Amino acid sequence: MASITAHDFIVNINNLQESQVLEKIYSDELSPNQVLLAIDKFSFTSNNITYGVVGQQMNYWKFFPTQSGYGIIPTWGLANVVASKHPDVKVGQRYYGYYPMSTHLLVEPRNVSSAGFVDDAEHRRALPPIYNYYTNTEHDPSFTPSTEDLISIFRPLFITSFLIDDHLAEKGYFGASQLILTSASSKTAQALASQLAHRKKKSALDLEIVGLTSEQNVEFVNALGCYDRAISYNAMRELNTDEKYVVIDFTGNHNTQYQLQTALGDKLAYNCLVGLVDWQNLQGEQPLPKKGEFFFAPTYAEKRQKEWGVKGFQQKVGMAWQQFMNTIQSSITIKEHTGPQALAELYSDMLNGKIDPKHGNVVSLNK
Repeated sequence: MASITAHDFIVNINNLQESQVLEKIYSDELSPNQVLLAIDKFSFTSNNITYGVVGQQMNYWKFFPTQSGYGIIPTWGLANVVASKHPDVKVGQRYYGYYPMSTHLLVEPRNVSSAGFVDDAEHRRALPPIYNYYTNTEHDPSFTPSTEDLISIFRPLFITSFLIDDHLAEKGYFGASQLILTSASSKTAQALASQLAHRKKKSALDLEIVGLTSEQNVEFVNALGCYDRAISYNAMRELNTDEKYVVIDFTGNHNTQYQLQTALGDKLAYNCLVGLVDWQNLQGEQPLPKKGEFFFAPTYAEKRQKEWGVKGFQQKVGMAWQQFMNTIQSSITIKEHTGPQALAELYSDMLNGKIDPKHGNVVSLNK
C-alpha cells in the first residue's frame, strides 16, 4: 500500500482545555501480523470526558500513546481494515471497539476468530482486557446500518450501567428504598435508570428511582419514562430523609456530594461514585463527611465473567441490551460531526457542559 497520512486529536493532559491535531505518517509496509484500521466514526459522550479527567490515575492515556505531555482520549466506534499483514484479518472487514480520537489505528491482532480479535500491541497487554477486544460486525447480529450509531453511543455505557444494576440487586440495594442518580440526563444514567426500572417492574420492588438534574433538564428527564420523578439540584431539600438512600453519582461535583451527604446523613446507605461529568468542580471548601466507593466496571465485569462464564455473561448483557434498545431509540436524535474543527468544537462544548441531552453525538474524522 502507499503511505498513509493520519491525524490524531490530542489534548494537554495537564490542561484539558488545550487541544490540537497531530499529523503522522504510516509506512507503506506493515510488519508481520499488523493491521491498519481506518476509523470510520466514533461516539462522544460525557463518559469520554471522564476518561480524560482520570487518564493519569486509571491509565487511559496508555492505550494510545502520543507526544510527551499530551494524550489521546479513548472512545468507542467503528473502523474498517485498509491494510493487513495478518492471515485471518481481511481488508474490508469492519470492527467495533475502543479507538483513539483519530483517523487510523495500527493493531496487532491475537486470538482471531470470526467474532473478532484482541489487540496484542505490547503497550496494551497489561491494560484491562475489556478495552482491547474488537468485534467483527459482520458476525454480530445487533450491528445494522440503523443501529451502529446507537451502539457506539450506548453500548460501552450500557455495560457499566448493567453492572451497577447487577451489583445493587446483589447487595439488596443496601437496604435502601430510594435510589438517586445524579446527572440524570447523561447517557450512562439513562441506561442505568432504564435497567433499574425494568428490574423494579419485573420483580415488583419497593423502590423509587429519582433523577437529580439541572433545572433546564427536569422536563427531559421526566419524559424518559424510566425515573419515578426528576428534581433539580436546587430542590434537594424535597428529599424525604425518613427513608434510606443509595446515591449513584455521575457528576463528581464536590458540592453536590456535600449537600447530599449532609442532607441524608446516616440515611445514606451506599454512595456509588461512577462519573466525572462536572469535572471542573471536583474540589470544594467543605470536606466531605464520608467517602464514596468508586465503581470500576472492568473489575466487576471480570468478576462476573468468572462466575457466569464469558458466554453466560455475554448472554445476560445481550438480553438486557435488546430490551434497552427497544426503549431508548425514540428519545435520542443522532447528531453527526465531521472533521477536526467540528470535533474541536464538540470537545469544547462537552468539556464546558454545553450539550443537549436529546442528542447522541457521533464524529467522523476521515470524511
